[in-house]
Amino acid sequence: MTASFLTLPLLLCLGQASEPTPTEPPFQARLSFYATDEDLDAEGSATSFHAALEGHTPELASGLRAEAALSFFLTSSAAQGIGFVDNGSTVRLRYQPSGWEAGEGLSVAVHPLSTTRLYMGFSYPVTWERQAFPRRMTAESALELRLSRRRWDAFVALKSAPVLDDLLLEAPRRYALLAGGFLDVTSELRLAVKGTVLDRGQIPAAAIQGVELHVPVRGASLGAVWHRGAPVGNNVDLKLYTGDPTFFERFFQPETYPGGFAASVSLEGSLVSQGLVDPGTAPPQLSTQTGGAGALEARVKQGFWRAHALAYVRTLSFIQLDAPGFPPYQDFLLDAETHAEVSGTLGSDYHLQAWGLTPGLLVRVTRPAWLRNAPVGLPGSRYTAVFQGLNQLSILPEGVDPKLVVTAKATVRWDLGTVAGVLAEVSYTHDPNRTTFEDDVTGAPRPVLQPANAVGVSALLQARF
Repeated sequence: MTASFLTLPLLLCLGQASEPTPTEPPFQARLSFYATDEDLDAEGSATSFHAALEGHTPELASGLRAEAALSFFLTSSAAQGIGFVDNGSTVRLRYQPSGWEAGEGLSVAVHPLSTTRLYMGFSYPVTWERQAFPRRMTAESALELRLSRRRWDAFVALKSAPVLDDLLLEAPRRYALLAGGFLDVTSELRLAVKGTVLDRGQIPAAAIQGVELHVPVRGASLGAVWHRGAPVGNNVDLKLYTGDPTFFERFFQPETYPGGFAASVSLEGSLVSQGLVDPGTAPPQLSTQTGGAGALEARVKQGFWRAHALAYVRTLSFIQLDAPGFPPYQDFLLDAETHAEVSGTLGSDYHLQAWGLTPGLLVRVTRPAWLRNAPVGLPGSRYTAVFQGLNQLSILPEGVDPKLVVTAKATVRWDLGTVAGVLAEVSYTHDPNRTTFEDDVTGAPRPVLQPANAVGVSALLQARF
């Protein structure tokens, strides 16, 4: 396995955890606090507290060792007090046969409480199937097997959860199969592939009519990455990666500046199909809905200067894939007009070594996904729904077309040695698609445009022990 690839997003997204080195302490802990307010002039600020504990044993037998990673959010409420929400905790056994190189071996991992770190796609935000079963009754768990060699890697994983079946009035256990791997074609070029097959279970609306209809899902992801020189780490872009389970890890990966030129380019694409209810049939029948996404990312480092570029596209059916559909479990109406999301980001930063500071600037332009003649509002309404993410949408007034969203950010990373770090960003967003609902003269709720401009701030603090 080529060491220079170990910090690249493609390897992280394959689900592989880097093997602890002999010099690492047996236990490491991280405490993180994140606060964000996307619009200082409106309500809606949010905070979260995250804790992580990682540990590994010495050799239990020749070449055999155990690892565990506990990752969770602390929550509080007046009704239940302090609670815990899992963020992809794992337990792993590694076995390295005699004569195999460092980083090679067999591993078995259990994801007991959530499976968000096992997914399709490679780089956020074009990943999918982080949770395979939307109507699971208890925790979704997974078992992962992996074989790693110097130039290639292969894995197979099985997700499982009891899923509510409204026809049987019980919750049978269902399974999702994922498999994939990568191949280092050269010391600078890696190719990767993943595939999945699953059945999300019974469609609720069909069960009401006594019809057995399930949601079959089939999909594949392909990726490639080219890399030269020292690894080029992540830039500060807190809003974009908020939903990533590695959010509290990716931004504080140690960055080295050995001088000289370094660069990486990654390209990926996903294609997926699933069965949803055809809205034009009675009794209900299945219709196959396809979706896709792709991303191109480039990173450059010269001395202490870095530049990042990211472009991605997501079809509306891909954005709503894990709902699944819009409305849930239903294909789009025959007269619906859908448009994909297209986004491009350019960013640059410079590391001030004497102070441990890395200030930067970032600009993003996004044409959001939208659905014309969306099935919302009063009968006969012809609204357009604009989607910012899974089930995150705004409804435009009739006759108003979606417009581009522009975001500009000033960012900073402050490394306080190896024990702490601070990330912060101040953002300006121009989003002409922001709306709210107000009653018209007849008392019926209607969408009304809101001010397009917003200034926001976000900060992430982390202490490491």
